[in-house]
Amino acid sequence: MSWLDRYFFEPNLAQKMLAFALLPFSFLYALIAILNANFRKKISFNVPIISVGNLTLGGNGKTPICKAIAKLFKDTKRVFIVLRGYKRKSKGLVVVKSEGKIHCDVAISGDEAMEYALNEAISGVIVSEDRTKGIKEALNLKASLILLDDAFSKRHIEKFEILLESARKPYFSFVLPSGAYRLPTCFAKRADFVAVENEHFARHSYVKENPKAVLITAIAKPFRLYEHFIKARACYFFADHYEFKKSELEALLKKHNCDTVMLTFKDFVKIKEFGLKTQLIELDIELREDFKKAILSYVENFK
Repeated sequence: MSWLDRYFFEPNLAQKMLAFALLPFSFLYALIAILNANFRKKISFNVPIISVGNLTLGGNGKTPICKAIAKLFKDTKRVFIVLRGYKRKSKGLVVVKSEGKIHCDVAISGDEAMEYALNEAISGVIVSEDRTKGIKEALNLKASLILLDDAFSKRHIEKFEILLESARKPYFSFVLPSGAYRLPTCFAKRADFVAVENEHFARHSYVKENPKAVLITAIAKPFRLYEHFIKARACYFFADHYEFKKSELEALLKKHNCDTVMLTFKDFVKIKEFGLKTQLIELDIELREDFKKAILSYVENFK
């Protein structure tokens, strides 16, 4: 577990003292977040829009949840994903995928957008800092269902709000920088459906043991892969959305006398052109019946 993960989830005494010392900055952050979320003109669209978000920092499963929802409508809707495209090497609006074609590389799209683009249940992927522009472009491309990845704070957009709640909660309920929350916890009341891990959805991951593999990961909460650490010869953790270099991965393989990189699909999309032997850690989301029923009921209202 990294220093930051310990600070937010299992702080020692020094980290607890630091969290309390930073509380004035947290109050200021919360005020700005509240003002930004509440004082913008509402915009409505005549199409079902589902937002999948969370109150805390990343790693709560937004991407696999969005993919699971898209799968529900694979045969009935043209599903488009609209997201910011965090840490992409581009600005503004970019159509990553449409009409079954991928129009850019992962550097332009960002890793999460490319992960969506490679999913056959998703008709289109758009990255845009301005979600409203992204939605309008999706509609121009004949989207019939739009999923917004990480848009809970975009209160000005009329949508069905799904708020993910991880089974493992931060130690303090403070907003940044004293805690892991991006919005005050009272904002959870504004969600249309609070999806609680292991109650409304469950994560499943699996991979075969491989003594000739080195496990690498650049996801927000690498401790979620804890059960797989012993299945590889060595494990290395990088910052979320880290941009891998082929030479550094080759060096790690050589160091441990291995021939395979073990990784999640989110990380795979960034190295698939390297030509390295890979072994995927399969990640799957099971949507429970009450969760699926809430989603289907909302979408049916647009018929």
